[in-house]
Amino acid sequence: KLSARHSQRALRPKRASESKRVAGLHGRSGSAVSTQTEHASPDSRLNASERSRAVLMLSAESASDLSNFTTGVLGHWLDSIGNSIIVTGQTDDLTAVVTPLVDRPEARDRVLLIRQCQETQVWKCGPAQLEHFSLERQRAVWTTQDGRRTVWSRTAGASPSAVAATFPWLLHNGTPETWLPLEMPRDILYDGARVAALLDIRQMIGSRAEPQEQLTHILMDHDLHQTRGDYLIPGADSPLWQTLPVSDRLRRSIAQRVHRIPYEALSQRISWSGDSEIWVGHHKITVRTRDVQVLDSRWVLNPKDERKPLEIARLLSLYSVFDNPLSNRRSGMQLGLDPELRRQSDYELFASPLNAELPNGRFASKWPHVEWRFGSIGSYPSVLQTLPVNSVVTVNPPFTEAYLADVMARLGELKLRFRLRLAMPIHETPWRKKLTSSLPSAELLQTYYDASSESHTDVLHPTLLWEDPRCSAQHPMHPMHPAAGRGAAHVHSGFQETWVPEKRRVCA
Repeated sequence: KLSARHSQRALRPKRASESKRVAGLHGRSGSAVSTQTEHASPDSRLNASERSRAVLMLSAESASDLSNFTTGVLGHWLDSIGNSIIVTGQTDDLTAVVTPLVDRPEARDRVLLIRQCQETQVWKCGPAQLEHFSLERQRAVWTTQDGRRTVWSRTAGASPSAVAATFPWLLHNGTPETWLPLEMPRDILYDGARVAALLDIRQMIGSRAEPQEQLTHILMDHDLHQTRGDYLIPGADSPLWQTLPVSDRLRRSIAQRVHRIPYEALSQRISWSGDSEIWVGHHKITVRTRDVQVLDSRWVLNPKDERKPLEIARLLSLYSVFDNPLSNRRSGMQLGLDPELRRQSDYELFASPLNAELPNGRFASKWPHVEWRFGSIGSYPSVLQTLPVNSVVTVNPPFTEAYLADVMARLGELKLRFRLRLAMPIHETPWRKKLTSSLPSAELLQTYYDASSESHTDVLHPTLLWEDPRCSAQHPMHPMHPAAGRGAAHVHSGFQETWVPEKRRVCA
């Protein structure tokens, strides 16, 4: 009866005097948990007698769940006024890191201890005590001495166990360390959430090759769409997801996972685990020593910059989203033309800091807002306006529908402005008819070069290699692009510009 009465009180409509919300955690220096009301009417406050009975009023469900509280409370939560809470630790040493999801001048991270009172056996988070805890509903309710209440809840399916582990070897079982989100740049935190979501989607799709490959194509072509929104992932309602050959049920689950990304920006940390493994949330990404060394050598800022290892991890994590977990090789993103051929060019139009043969300031890449730190001068197609006329330009686009169609639509203009070395696959598309007339005397390409493994690999699709006859003539190398080096920071420093696509073929 007491439990039922308490539930009715909690559900009763609030009076006007109760409607004022405040951020207790950030507005009061002594408050330990966020609150929903600054002032509560006398009959709605919990008096001392009611607070003493709060432990007895726990439902049977909550009482049984309390025995698993120390493990059930671990992980990521959202509270009732929009804070993110990350709980880590062990049985008698739990820590909650509370961070506001909305930037405010007074907003800052707080580290709170979660301890069990030895006298009353009640769990406390700072000065607030646990009123209700449900594993099934994934909810925790805390109350303060003056009757203010805050509710913690999980985002739907936020637990790693909620995502089917089709590829368990790509997950780690490590225990996350306590950390302050404000110690990490917000753009990297959000990239961590993006990468974790896409790797979750890979796990959800499972062992079906066709949708795995199509996901790579969707992510590659996404940044050519004018209404793309987020720079990396199509929105939950984007029509691009309709091209993914999966069931409607799985497509809805993918949309839900995409929708959760903004709410998990503070729980999907990017970090190094040793020298050859990166952790993003509960995912692990194995990296090649050669890739790390190349990025380290291309770094344009202070070599001792503390942010360098994190930026290297971020970039390697971003490129990992293109890899098909069913393949024993990495994505064709990093495949390029023969290095010697590319070194005879002035610029590489579709490259990355990982596979570019030309020095910093002479290649365009997919994400210049990140890769300017490693020598990128921009991305296709916006970078075309900055390249000197009559330059020798290597054009090696990704073998995806949108990129190939876009390059073929611009081919006439490109041939007039630059001297091209162009690789183009032979696909059954409307623009195939233009290949013979547009690329006279083209040769069949036999191999690509994998910069990460430093070896050649056979071409999986019939591909033409065309070279402008003027390329064979001696040509002076143009001076380094003005956006290269340390001066590039102001050019590619944020998401305000539309950083368009890039990169290499997508081979199975």
